Amino acid sequence: MGSPLVIDVGSLLFAGRPMSLDERVEVPPFSTFTFPQPAHVRLDLRRVDRGIQIDGTLEVDVAGTCDRCLEDVTVPMTVEVEERFDPPSGTSDPFGENNVLNGTSLDVSDLVRQLAASALPRMLCSGDCRGLCDICGLSKNAGGGCTCPPVHTEGDHGESQVENPPVEDA
Repeated sequence: MGSPLVIDVGSLLFAGRPMSLDERVEVPPFSTFTFPQPAHVRLDLRRVDRGIQIDGTLEVDVAGTCDRCLEDVTVPMTVEVEERFDPPSGTSDPFGENNVLNGTSLDVSDLVRQLAASALPRMLCSGDCRGLCDICGLSKNAGGGCTCPPVHTEGDHGESQVENPPVEDA
């Protein structure tokens, strides 16, 4: 993986000069997800009060397994960025600190990693994925290997066969 992207935002914090960023940033794997290509990050940074407002977009492909059939799948993901970082207030609040802005150094790589991890989509190979067979365990999608006959019970229309009892007032 490439080196982390850390930028100096001193001129932004002290002189109020806005900054724009258009970069490709490597995203490390997270859980069972990988990011085959660097994320395309477009950010606008501006000073707000004593802090920094960051707006823009993050575009990256996410690779993982389909949540229904477990086949490998890669889906595009776009994250709208609206983040604000304020300098520490001088209190000892451990939640008031962050690992993205440290002094005048903004760790863009860590910001991208956090944004990508927090926005992971539901992974589906297609909107009509049929999932895995309850009998043989193979994929029910075309070419997935399942040859089991469809199992239908009388009155099965894809709905629950358990009726909800009426709610009675106490």
